[in-house]
Amino acid sequence: MSGGQVPPTRGSYSEGLGFAALSFGVLALLGLVSSIAIARLYGVTVLGEYALASAPVGILFTLSSAREQVALVRELATLAPREPRVTGLFYAVLIFSFGLTATLALVTAAAVYLLFRGPVHQPGLVLPTAVYIAGYTVIQNTCWNADMVFSAFGAGRELFWTRLNQAVAFIGLAILGGLEWRSIWVLVAASILSYLTALVHKALSIRRYMRLTASRSELRGGMRTLPALIRFGLKITPGQITDGVSYETGTFTLAVLAPVAAVGAYGRALQLARRFLDLQWKVTEMLFPTLVRRRAEDDHEGFDRALVDSTRYSLVAMLFPAAVIGGAAVGVMRVFGPGFSAGSGALAVLMLMPALTTMSVLQRGSLIAVDRPWTTAVSGAVRLVITLAATILLAGLIGATGAGLGIVLGASGDVLYTSAMTRRHLQRPVRELWPARQMASIVVAYGVGFLVARATYDGLPTYPGLVLALAASALAYAAAFVLCGGVADRDRVRLAAMWSALRQRTGALAGSG
Repeated sequence: MSGGQVPPTRGSYSEGLGFAALSFGVLALLGLVSSIAIARLYGVTVLGEYALASAPVGILFTLSSAREQVALVRELATLAPREPRVTGLFYAVLIFSFGLTATLALVTAAAVYLLFRGPVHQPGLVLPTAVYIAGYTVIQNTCWNADMVFSAFGAGRELFWTRLNQAVAFIGLAILGGLEWRSIWVLVAASILSYLTALVHKALSIRRYMRLTASRSELRGGMRTLPALIRFGLKITPGQITDGVSYETGTFTLAVLAPVAAVGAYGRALQLARRFLDLQWKVTEMLFPTLVRRRAEDDHEGFDRALVDSTRYSLVAMLFPAAVIGGAAVGVMRVFGPGFSAGSGALAVLMLMPALTTMSVLQRGSLIAVDRPWTTAVSGAVRLVITLAATILLAGLIGATGAGLGIVLGASGDVLYTSAMTRRHLQRPVRELWPARQMASIVVAYGVGFLVARATYDGLPTYPGLVLALAASALAYAAAFVLCGGVADRDRVRLAAMWSALRQRTGALAGSG
């Protein structure tokens, strides 16, 4: 190791979770601000085109994985950073992932050609969508594989900075390009180039946890392990595929039933809601390898507490924007510009989707950690069947709001199933770690926050009224949560420890200054 290189260490779960929360907050705020700026700059029609171009890429993301990355994290979670076997395993998975993605990218592009020139009636979007697919295959897919190494070693700090790089690059490129050309091509180029800058950043940062070069014997060792990783991942794949189809069902249903402007309004509401899904990935990246290690060490108490508390904290965090933004959905969608208010009903409903999906994903991760991967396929099937039936029926009756309801109903069915399966593998009853009063406090806080936001904006339907509604709802949510007993004793201990650590760090910085 060179003299200037930082010795490799594995990040702690608490540190990783802290950076996950920081990343979620910062990127969500950036996403909200950029969504408004981009919507006003490009307009509802161009964003409708971008939503249609993005949907096939989302489906490709879902289809182009045998979930070998999850199996890779599971394998790396018990290895030491920079161990030679890490590099061999990573390159073996990357080679397989790229080959699978490239193959399915061709199939996806062919399907886009047929659909967009047929029932979707958007032949002009075939070429930009094909370019977007190619960029995902070469660049974004590689970024995704690199993130698995960071996840396995609890590298929350590196994940935060590299993702901030991508987010800022996209915003800058989209806005600067949009000042000159208000075209879907600018948004596609911004998406691809922003991930390219992030990939360079990841390649520089990953050296702390993995050597970039490997010997032939290490590569052969990785390739020998690859079939086992694929076999394990294939048990999870059906759930991922059905999830991806569920997410895009509303977009394609509206594309057939409604004009592109309606798709744009719905797409902006869906994109805003999906930005809050980032929390589930960031928490899962830290939680899953932790659960794997604690199970390997027979730490059942630690396993149960990490899962239940992570789920509890995530639900509190996710229902906060669901109440604040969902309650003031009419005002929020008006901020995006003319035509977007048609998606306000969909936004109010879709803001529940991140909370439900996060619960499902965390519980699926625990089931994978205890070698029950097939249960994720069943939960995905439950979600897809409900989503398809509800979306097709409700979108035809009430448009974009119905499409949003379909997604939320499907996610609800998924959560009910995963919750029932997860309880079977916990050593302690959930009610001991998460009493009924604390559960109820979250529901009450959501209801109070939603109603306050809705009533405040209805009484003052202006931009100042929107700001007032968001602030009043946030305070009402927090107050209701605390007053109803949502904060546990162990939460107070953790908050005190975090505050003490922050004061020590601030004091150290002041002293060094």
